[in-house]
Amino acid sequence: MFGMGKIIRKTALVLGVVAVAALARPYIVGVDVSWVLEDESLGAKYYDNGKQQDLFDILQNHGINFIRVRTFVNSCIGYAKESYSGANSNVCWCDLEHTIALAKRIKAHNMGFFLDFHMSDTWASIGHQNVPASWAGKSNAEMGKLAYNHVKTTMDALMKAGLRPDMVQVGNEINSKVAGVSLSKTADFANIINSGVRAVRETDPSIKIVMQHGQPRPEKGFADWYNKIHANIDYDAICGSTYGTTNNGQDWRDMFGLVVKNKKAVLSCEYTGERTALVNSVFYEFGDLGWGTFVWEPTRYSKKPMFDRDGQKYTANARLRELRDIAKKYNATLPSWVQNGKAVKKYNVKTTVAYGGSIAQSIEGSEIAEGSKVTFTAVPQEGWEFVAWTGDNTGNGKEYTVASLGKDVNLGATFKFVGKDSLKYEAENGVFNKAVLESTHEGFSGKGYANLDNEVGSSVTLSVVTASEGDKDVKIVFANGSTANRPVSVAVNGKVQVESVDFESTGAWESWDSSTVTLRLPAGASAITIASLTKDGGPNIDRIEFVDKNAVVPVNPGDSAVGDSGTTVLQRIPVRSNTLRNGGRNFLVNGRSVGALKNRASRIRVYTK
Repeated sequence: MFGMGKIIRKTALVLGVVAVAALARPYIVGVDVSWVLEDESLGAKYYDNGKQQDLFDILQNHGINFIRVRTFVNSCIGYAKESYSGANSNVCWCDLEHTIALAKRIKAHNMGFFLDFHMSDTWASIGHQNVPASWAGKSNAEMGKLAYNHVKTTMDALMKAGLRPDMVQVGNEINSKVAGVSLSKTADFANIINSGVRAVRETDPSIKIVMQHGQPRPEKGFADWYNKIHANIDYDAICGSTYGTTNNGQDWRDMFGLVVKNKKAVLSCEYTGERTALVNSVFYEFGDLGWGTFVWEPTRYSKKPMFDRDGQKYTANARLRELRDIAKKYNATLPSWVQNGKAVKKYNVKTTVAYGGSIAQSIEGSEIAEGSKVTFTAVPQEGWEFVAWTGDNTGNGKEYTVASLGKDVNLGATFKFVGKDSLKYEAENGVFNKAVLESTHEGFSGKGYANLDNEVGSSVTLSVVTASEGDKDVKIVFANGSTANRPVSVAVNGKVQVESVDFESTGAWESWDSSTVTLRLPAGASAITIASLTKDGGPNIDRIEFVDKNAVVPVNPGDSAVGDSGTTVLQRIPVRSNTLRNGGRNFLVNGRSVGALKNRASRIRVYTK
């Protein structure tokens, strides 16, 4: 490939423009216009040949075929507050919402989409690589997880909206740091970047990964930087901010030549209108591994932008027309890996678990892009043990990896119960669907509780074991700090047995109560699912317990199971109990009235001989 680049260069020198045009190939003529939404909010209008047009129409008409967009971890507290554009600093510019808005315009114009993760709350550049506020004080391992989650959340949202990026950059001008982590701590530095890269690879392995150096020249340490990147980072291409050169671009040729020797692609991801011809000629000379160039903010950046500005009127000028002529000269077309207008083939992925655990996917979803690498992991609940896979894989290793997805997947996992306590099951050990594990509100048992999201169908599923078939009283311990009832359904092995149970307010999220339902369970293992029925979601679920009629367990820690001599304290029975509600509030115990129960939890003593 590098040899081809030399041939092209020599041919160009001898035969000129006509010869170069005859060797037309894919070539990116790109721009970064991330300021456009901010400028438009201030009233910006764009003109070409005296006619007002959408900026993307003007760019497309001038041969631009690729758009770069920057995004931040939390722009609301960083980038937006600095507001270099002058736009409203209370708007979270360059966040996920605005990234989606720009991506829609890019795709509508059939352009390539290059997404630049700054991995900071604000501008990341040479010497300015601040740790995101929400990552501060975390270990490097934790920061790696946060980096993965940040990138994956953005990628998932874009893919769901049909806005797949074609190239992704994890870190901006990472000469010496990323997210506050120094390159001198190479393993930690690489962990942050590779965690973000992994999120992209798992989303779609065909998306190209780019690393950026802010000053790709010998005296700026490019060679040493690149050696570390090449040895430690997963990447497809190296780009540079080619604003300055000391010898008419030869320093760029020498530095990017190091990359091309490793069969990796190169491009300029930032330059200005002062050097349009030079920058493009350098990267075109690298042949198929010279992917192209991106002008940074051509409407208003540098002393010689590609638009003339008069207040909020931006008019395309001769420098933009020069870029148009470059696109024509090179017959610039999009690379084959850009998927605009192409349907991405996807395969169905179905996983099933009857009880005892769950299956985690490295790429979530029931439809996953062709060629994706997907790892399935069997995750047993506490007290359970993974046995084996069923379906497309019959092994017993906890992980099963499809290296390149090329067909539908049907996979199951089996688990066996190995625990000792088969009467009490903590919610944190369940399988969550639109629910989260929390430990914020005190008073729960175990390590936490399940907070069912505020939407219909949020649920927690607990795998249980019973010795015999029959009706079982199951106590659900919950908290409802809202003022409204939170109804749920209760299902056994996927079939709803209790259509609706009202969980009344407990007065505070730290106040825990219980409600008892009767379920018919088979002998052996079953899965009990508690699912919210309204958009407000369900209560917080702490645990479920089987009521042992021979030896009833107290509801709350501190309740004694044995009372005065000759008496047994059965348990603290809340009026919310379905059993009590169905029977009213007046009860007889051994033929003697215990009176009308007040609207609160009460105790009943049963005297025995």
